[in-house]
Amino acid sequence: MLCKFFAAALHSLTIPALLVGLASAVALPFSPAFGASRPDVKSPSVVVLSWDQGKILYERNADEVRPIASLSKMFASFVIDDECKIDWNSLHEMSPENREAARGGDSSKLKTGWKFSVEDLMHAALMRSDNRAFPALAEACGMTPLQLGERMTSRARELGLAKTVFAEPTGLSPNNVSTAHEVALMLQEVTKRPRLQAIMAKRSYWMTAHLPGGKRIQRYEIRNTDRLLQSKDFSVIGGKTGFTNLARYCLAVALRTVEHGDLGMVLMGAEGKLTRFADVRRIYQWLKKNNTVAALNGIKQPNQSRNSDAPLKDASL
Repeated sequence: MLCKFFAAALHSLTIPALLVGLASAVALPFSPAFGASRPDVKSPSVVVLSWDQGKILYERNADEVRPIASLSKMFASFVIDDECKIDWNSLHEMSPENREAARGGDSSKLKTGWKFSVEDLMHAALMRSDNRAFPALAEACGMTPLQLGERMTSRARELGLAKTVFAEPTGLSPNNVSTAHEVALMLQEVTKRPRLQAIMAKRSYWMTAHLPGGKRIQRYEIRNTDRLLQSKDFSVIGGKTGFTNLARYCLAVALRTVEHGDLGMVLMGAEGKLTRFADVRRIYQWLKKNNTVAALNGIKQPNQSRNSDAPLKDASL
């Protein structure tokens, strides 16, 4: 049975335009252009989008609504960057309210009373997934975490993401939900913001904490939770990990490949911490193996991926 794909959409097209194309496609768990074989993917909800070709290359339960955990932080960064006209060099003091908003999450290095730049807080949120970072950034922008969550939901609707809801920006709430399809489209929008994309592509970063009293500083290194940044097979444009007991292990990642250009992959609900990363590698090898089949079926195989000369900071080894 042949699957009808939507008309080719470039990376620069809007999310509503891409959603119209997605709606016109018959949902199948794999692309017939790649033959009958399927990658041995373990994650229960998955989508792989070709941003260059505007096609679904693989999907499994991609429209199923699920909690998305810290994948929420990607879209929080998008809203803050887009709407909050704040100096990224300005300092913000961590408050008891920031600590309270992150209760129930992992331990934080953003101590109450310490001051951090907006830029450092954005790094802490997107790389280390520190749950106190976005409550602090919301506070710096004159919002509560609840108000930021409401703005995130409103912006999702403006982008045509009908199934996405945010109760707050950290992802600790089980009411932060979306689908693999819609998270992939969120990721596409976020990676269009150069400074957000650059943060997500870094393997490590040095934070500067301004201690109470204003005379001492403390520097410490944070590392990205995305293990794919160590890959030699592809460059990571950007991505975000997520985990809660309800959402299980999640991953949204944008890859730059020789064979298929720029890809957006979202994997949700994996039972093992490393399963999501292994699934990406399995899907990539499947795509690579079926590259010749795809070419014979008329799918364009780019000689050079889109924007291949664009700088990617610390994206691969």
